[in-house]
Amino acid sequence: MPWSAVRVRPATSDDVPVLLGFGDQLRDRLLPTPEGKRARGASGRGLDARYLGAISDPERHLVVAVGDDDVPLGMAMFTTGSASALLDLPALHVSHVVVSDRNRRRGAGKALVAAAAAYADEHGLDQVVVSVNPTSREANRFFARLGFAPLAVRRVAPVSVIRRRLQAPDVATADSVVRRRPRRTVRLRTGATPLPLGPVDPEA
Repeated sequence: MPWSAVRVRPATSDDVPVLLGFGDQLRDRLLPTPEGKRARGASGRGLDARYLGAISDPERHLVVAVGDDDVPLGMAMFTTGSASALLDLPALHVSHVVVSDRNRRRGAGKALVAAAAAYADEHGLDQVVVSVNPTSREANRFFARLGFAPLAVRRVAPVSVIRRRLQAPDVATADSVVRRRPRRTVRLRTGATPLPLGPVDPEA
């Protein structure tokens, strides 16, 4: 099925059961758990209310990609904001992008991106920012082919892990990493004395 045959429409309350399934797939990709176990906060623990809230919230635009049979193939969330927290660059943020495993290669991903571009045009936004799992090589290649370039890398860690690592005696801070970085040298082709590479002393 070509991507142009897939249409994107706003999600409705009738879509919630399918959206919960999409959410489970997205959660498993972001936070892998042992086989047979589900991450804490999985479907059935009040998440249906969150989806209903997103559907009714005018500040959020939850959409689904569907085929000719109107069966949902994937979903995405559109919100507006700044491309950067400290820069005034209005942009459309696309998050919670997921296409079900059994509906890959049907054009749902491209249809969702096309819908995002149309939504951005409609609201006068020049930039589209997509949240992508950094460990998903396929997803990153997909968005790169469509012109998306890296903007920032977000890392996630459980609070318990962070506290344990911070208490470890050998934890390196950002400042210590800079101080410990070895000074490299470049040898001139003429055989002259190597020049150190490092911070430049403005008083020298």
